[in-house]
Amino acid sequence: MTGPASGSLPVLTSLDVHTSQAAQAPLDPRTARLLEVFQAPCSASDAAARLDLPLDRVLYRVQRLEQAGLLRHVDTLARPGRPIRRYQVAARAFFVPFAVTPYETLEAYLAEAEREVTAFVQRNVARTLEGTGRGWGLRVAPGADGHLHSKLAVSADEDWAMTPDGPALLSFVYPALRLDFADAKALQAELMAVFHRYAGKGGAAPYACGITLCPVAQPPAP
Repeated sequence: MTGPASGSLPVLTSLDVHTSQAAQAPLDPRTARLLEVFQAPCSASDAAARLDLPLDRVLYRVQRLEQAGLLRHVDTLARPGRPIRRYQVAARAFFVPFAVTPYETLEAYLAEAEREVTAFVQRNVARTLEGTGRGWGLRVAPGADGHLHSKLAVSADEDWAMTPDGPALLSFVYPALRLDFADAKALQAELMAVFHRYAGKGGAAPYACGITLCPVAQPPAP
């Protein structure tokens, strides 16, 4: 086995990205999957097999990531014919300042990041509901807080309710929640604790889970 001098360097805990070329990679979901594979030393051919991608496409991305400083060549395995080059991430975590991204503001980044996720969630929620064979719509009625709310329903008589034999589906936004800071922090901790408890289950079916809790900006006083 032979390798370049850099192959003896340990993987960094973190690395700041300073160029726009390097910034594009970890922000691209397709490239992020490739970086996941190279958390441990791996060849391009093994990465292509694990991701079910053409080898030439993976080789191109590996070269770009190496040029950007996000991947590094760690060793070469000798074998009959062409030796096998193995690569690994340069760091376990990367920090990408907004100054080197195409996004002018934090809000612009969040809007772009959420667009694809929102479309994915909407598509799968719609397919799940349509699969029940019921005539879905929106029921607009006052809630317990006295405000009008629009909720999924199959009639004007009642909101859709979770039932033992219904789909495991929960999709709603409640903008009128009023909490003291201490209660908001407690809810934040409880939501994350519940998520982590189920995130390690490793069950048979994939599910998307979205959790949002944020302060609502108050309009300026007239």
